[in-house]
Amino acid sequence: MTQFALPELTAMQQIADIVANLSAAERKRVASWLVEYASQEAPADVEEMDDDNDNVINDASYDAADESQEEQFATFGDLYSTVAPKKGAQKAAVAGYWLETKEGKRSWKASEVNKLLKSIDVKVSSISIVLTNAVKVDSPLIMELERLGDGERSRKTFCLSERGLAYVEGASVKA
Repeated sequence: MTQFALPELTAMQQIADIVANLSAAERKRVASWLVEYASQEAPADVEEMDDDNDNVINDASYDAADESQEEQFATFGDLYSTVAPKKGAQKAAVAGYWLETKEGKRSWKASEVNKLLKSIDVKVSSISIVLTNAVKVDSPLIMELERLGDGERSRKTFCLSERGLAYVEGASVKA
């Protein structure tokens, strides 16, 4: 069995408390960031920090990466043309990425994706069907979070899966 020091257990409990109200996809994004952050080398003076600074995360490189990403994609059209999706699910994933990262939505509906795509003259026939089919594949780009009602008329909310995030971010970095 793994032994943890008291400060580690305290940190784990604080993290668990902070992410408790997030969706599964949001918790995964936080965990991915935490793994990356934890793998960075600690500053030499980390042991000398006083108690007032214990909960402060000061990572200039992380902030700089966020800022450059924001500058790179000032509009949805910029992001879309950089990623250059080909299939309906990929197009929806790019729109979902924009809604989640730029507009701060935890989840989104087909109508929101359709509106974004139409705003840049991208046509997807029956976005509801595209999204319904997209969540049924192995390793989907998009996940269904909630369904209100039954059958064809049900109202569904979606979010990106980890694979969907990786698709959009990977494509935007390569471009």
